[in-house]
Amino acid sequence: MGNRLDGKVALISGSTRGIGRSMAEHFASEGANVAVTGRTVERGEKVVARIREIGGEAEFFELDVTSEESIRNVVEATVARFGSLTTLVNNAAPTGAVATTIKPLHDYSTEEWDAIMLGTLTGNVFWSSKYAWPHLAAAQGASIINISSGQSLAGFKGFSAYAAAKGGVNSLTRSLAAEGSVDGIRANCIVVGRVVASRGDAGVHTGGGRLTRIGNPMDIAYAATWLASDEAAFATGTLVTVDGGFSINGDQAAEADVS
Repeated sequence: MGNRLDGKVALISGSTRGIGRSMAEHFASEGANVAVTGRTVERGEKVVARIREIGGEAEFFELDVTSEESIRNVVEATVARFGSLTTLVNNAAPTGAVATTIKPLHDYSTEEWDAIMLGTLTGNVFWSSKYAWPHLAAAQGASIINISSGQSLAGFKGFSAYAAAKGGVNSLTRSLAAEGSVDGIRANCIVVGRVVASRGDAGVHTGGGRLTRIGNPMDIAYAATWLASDEAAFATGTLVTVDGGFSINGDQAAEADVS
């Protein structure tokens, strides 16, 4: 157990697996109390059990980021459980059929477009930041950490709606930072490249100046931990790109499969 996040209370959306789970467990290992959230109770309870095994404290709350009421309720439940909210991590992404919508822009239905915007930008960042804001403003050292995608920085065939939504996350982060300067809330964004599903998975690629491996969820968790800590007290409105150098090699965008 470390102490870089002592006194922090973090609500992390989509934290029952992958990057979100790694962030939840690492935050707890550094002293934060963590609200673990997601759609699947069984997975959430496993994450909470693991955090308690390593000496941390956590609680699971079922969350649907496409529901404004669900988001508002989870924010309030987190504050009721832990007494405050200092750190909001907007990590959740669309699931199910919406998440696998890959087609040219002219083939999207309005319903598909709206669903991706809802799950990626409106619910996951707008609503969550809106309802967390008063609690963050009342806390010391508060911050919002948004999780974006390399697709927001380069063009990809078939991903126009998701790329547009993640581009919105990038821009909204900067606006949140500007508004947060009044209330003592920092806002930053991690732009994620290709990442394997869990820290135990292996992936290797070469060429183009990129690192010779695919990202690991802990690569993102380490960056998020720094942004959540008081070590990053002077960092706000930034896009922290954690992608193994992918975004500086745009000529290879067409072959990539990034998160």
